[in-house]
Amino acid sequence: MLSMIVIAIVAGVLCQLISILVGIPSIVFYLIVGVILGPEILNMLDPALFGEGFETIIKLCVAIILFEAGLSLDKEEMKTHGKVILPLITVGALITMFGGAIFAKTLLPITWQTALLFGALVIVTGPTVIQPLLRRISVRPNIKHILEYEGVFIDPIGAIIAIFVFELIILEASSIFHGFYLVLFRFGIGAIIGGVGGYLVSAVVKKYSIYMEDYQDLFVLAFALGIYSLSESIIAESGLMAAVASGAIVGNLNIPGEENLKKFKGKLSVLVISLLFVLLAASLELDYIKSLGIEGLFVVVALLLIVRPVQIFLTTSNSNLETKEKLFLSYISPRGIVAASIASIIGIEMAKRDLSGGEVIQGLVFHTIAVSVLFQGITAGFVANLLGLKVENKKIVIVGANAFGRLLGRLLTRTGTEVTLIDTNERLINSARIEGLNAIEGNSLDIDQLEQTGINNAYSVVSVTTSDKVNVFVCRLAIADFGLKNATPVLNTRGDDELNLESVNKLGLDLAFGKPLGLFDIYSTILNKEYTVFKFKAGKDKHVGKKISELFTKFDLIPLFISRAKSPPIICSLNTVVQDGDEITVLDLDPISTELSFIGNNTKEIIDV
Repeated sequence: MLSMIVIAIVAGVLCQLISILVGIPSIVFYLIVGVILGPEILNMLDPALFGEGFETIIKLCVAIILFEAGLSLDKEEMKTHGKVILPLITVGALITMFGGAIFAKTLLPITWQTALLFGALVIVTGPTVIQPLLRRISVRPNIKHILEYEGVFIDPIGAIIAIFVFELIILEASSIFHGFYLVLFRFGIGAIIGGVGGYLVSAVVKKYSIYMEDYQDLFVLAFALGIYSLSESIIAESGLMAAVASGAIVGNLNIPGEENLKKFKGKLSVLVISLLFVLLAASLELDYIKSLGIEGLFVVVALLLIVRPVQIFLTTSNSNLETKEKLFLSYISPRGIVAASIASIIGIEMAKRDLSGGEVIQGLVFHTIAVSVLFQGITAGFVANLLGLKVENKKIVIVGANAFGRLLGRLLTRTGTEVTLIDTNERLINSARIEGLNAIEGNSLDIDQLEQTGINNAYSVVSVTTSDKVNVFVCRLAIADFGLKNATPVLNTRGDDELNLESVNKLGLDLAFGKPLGLFDIYSTILNKEYTVFKFKAGKDKHVGKKISELFTKFDLIPLFISRAKSPPIICSLNTVVQDGDEITVLDLDPISTELSFIGNNTKEIIDV
């Protein structure tokens, strides 16, 4: 069993890496790899060997995932979009359940009980599939937030409704009214226990944070699982809501080290999702899906292209959303890890009770996950562009609020470009803000913190810290997770020995400013104001058609960016080719002795900074 856990974790992490490289949602690779490693093909993973422990593993993993999702909830954003989200996760959930059930019953030879159970299971969308998709396309913030919050809240609601339907089937609820009572009671108990528990955990962390600095993350994790377990022991299946509620409370009470906690939880959640979905996919028998035939695919298509639009247009009829925004919301509804988890739990319970339909339900749910994630993940950007919902990227993110980064930011701002700087150094961030720049204190290597810069709406990232590793890694992150095409790192002549121009090229990156820089020397020059900044227009005979690296060989001349007609400023890089009409802004570190004969007859315009 230990070897199976290790294999599943390794396989899941590799799936994450492959997902980053090819740009397809990781859940697709979890599904493929899990089936390959499972009893159906290689027989390296057989979750059945865990016995009843497999159900416990699933529940604990889902609790961690939902707690982490709750941490990311912002109460202010929830207030802003509550008028849309509340009907979507209540009335909308019922529309999805009954709509999915009607199509399943009509197209497949199954009972109404099985059809309703399937409908309840596919209510959920889930942050684990929504967030990676939204990171890769720049859409309007209101649409992005509605989809994210729907995903977080619908997970526990959908799971509880699915359990309620299951109980009706096995007659644990004496009537439909008793069933509704159980749903509301579980929802309320989970919310109360989670809310109180989250508040107590936050109070303890605030009071004793100085004593638990090194293990605060583990403390919060332990109590999050404790809150989930307590709620489950009081009333079964209430723990899912408790997990979300406790996470939301902890995430909105401004506890010390909150960003580090979110970073830890985010990484843990990725690990848990990797392990869980590979095991779930391994437990799936391919015959479950094969037996559905083409009718099973029709059920999924009807769910995505008929039921979802009906749900969106009915629940948002009184909102201020535009028709094209409603159409995009109608199109995006990938199912994820919670749907698969609850389907597996119910399948196990139905097998224990010798009830038929468990195989059909699991097959349909996994079929829905695979089709929705793959199809929508690939085409979402095209649909957003077709509807005119893609946000025009006018921003440049500068990683590093040092003297050089701030100077670059001020110059870009003068061109009308929106600029945001990010740095872990509070003093440098304060200096940037004093200079009138938009700056965020945070770790650029943390996806969530990098996202706070508005990188989803950026067209370029340039990293100018003194750490070559940070510069290279953050640019790779910008390309892989946010789909940016322009991400340029600085290499320092006194930087990390492991990184050089060749290694940067192998990573598919272009060196910022056309050459390695000695940033420590540049800082002192800038701080002592021993520099000038000038711009000049490229000449056809001397500059056009040449690379930046060919024109600026002198160390003291640093080409910063190019202003080009009908284009936002372009950060100069090693392979940037100068075009006719380009205006190049240059930092001159030695204005007294610099020879500027290469400018030719063109006028040099000094910029006062």
